[in-house]
Formats: sequence, C-alpha cells, structure tokens
Amino acid sequence: MKLTHSIALQQQRGAALLVSMVLIFMLTVLGLAAMRDSTLEGQLASNAVHKEVTFQSAESATDIVLAIDDASDDKAIEKVICADNTQFDLAQLSRDQVQTTIVTIEYAGQSLPTGWSLGGPVGGRRFIVSGESTLTNANTSTRITQGVVAIGAVDQGVDC
Repeated sequence: MKLTHSIALQQQRGAALLVSMVLIFMLTVLGLAAMRDSTLEGQLASNAVHKEVTFQSAESATDIVLAIDDASDDKAIEKVICADNTQFDLAQLSRDQVQTTIVTIEYAGQSLPTGWSLGGPVGGRRFIVSGESTLTNANTSTRITQGVVAIGAVDQGVDC
C-alpha cells in the first residue's frame, strides 16, 4: 500500500503548482480588465460633468442677457440695434484660467410680430443671443444660441 501511494505522489509532482500559476494568471488578467474598465467609466463620468457645467453656464449667459429689462444697461439687447456683434465676458459665470463664459448679441433686423397688422406702428426687432462656455483644462466647450423678437414701436421699412 505504501508503495502505490509513493508512486502516485511522484506522478503528481508539480501539477498543483501549474494549476495555481494558471489560476493566478487568470485572476491577474481579470483584475487588469476591471481596473481598465473602471478608469474608462471614470473618464466618461468626468466628461459628462464637464459638458453639463459648460452647457449650464452657456445657457445661463443667454438667460442673463435676455432677462435685462433696463435699456440703459450695456448688456441690454436694445443697445445693439444696428450695431456690430457685441460680445461680453460674463465674470459671474467665469473663473480665472479654468472657465470662460462669453455672450454675443447680434441684431438680425426687423420682423412682423404675430398678431399685428402690416404697416402699423408696432413691429419687432430680431436678436440672436449666443452664450459660449469653455473649460480650458478639460478641452470642453458648449455654445447655446437663442433667438428673440422685441416688440415695440418701429418705423416700418426703416431698419436702423
């Protein structure tokens, strides 16, 4: 009996080592794949946050300008009638060397407002307001463009 047990041990010498090495190799490959996937998912989540930050800042920039109801304010849309594109850096939405948010206001001419007859003293002036926010370190940028018509007294046929 002892002789057969000794022969069986001699035939299996090194098999356990080989099996354990294969298992360790497979676990290492699985671990590396899991680490790579988690790094990629982290980058995707970070990019989504950066894009959302720039989107919200760009939209806020256009909303800030469109909410100005004081015609004497330099950023009021009435200030750019018949002027070249006007661009402002919005400091309240920017951070030095991290995020830049600008807004551009463009006068787009007269229009006929819905519900008003042709040739009357009431007309509309079209404006295009664009907000752009950039995260310089993340190389992410978003641009939002909104159109608005300001209805009021205008001389028909005279654009400026």
